[in-house]
Amino acid sequence: MELLIIVLIVYGISAIVTISKIFEPLRDFTEKYSPNFWSYLTSCMQCLPFWIGIFVSFVIESPVKIENEMLPSFLNVFFTYLFSGALFSGTTMFIHTIFVNLKGENKGKS
Repeated sequence: MELLIIVLIVYGISAIVTISKIFEPLRDFTEKYSPNFWSYLTSCMQCLPFWIGIFVSFVIESPVKIENEMLPSFLNVFFTYLFSGALFSGTTMFIHTIFVNLKGENKGKS
């Protein structure tokens, strides 16, 4: 249940930044002055949750734990947060795809 709440938090933050009218000036600004990384980050519903997921994993205990004795401890930490970001990115994109399909925004698009 806790993981579901964290996933919904990451989805909510990501949706607010990438879709909402409130952050439209930020998206326009980054598109105009930083057409690469920041522009993609503020408008991509798969990219932003990855980084928000890593941040949330730092603040709240990471839902993914990598503990391989054969790896050095720094690699265990690195893979823990990498896989946490991937988990949040994938689940957020899954939720977003369901909402988009329910709203019918893909109807008529190839």
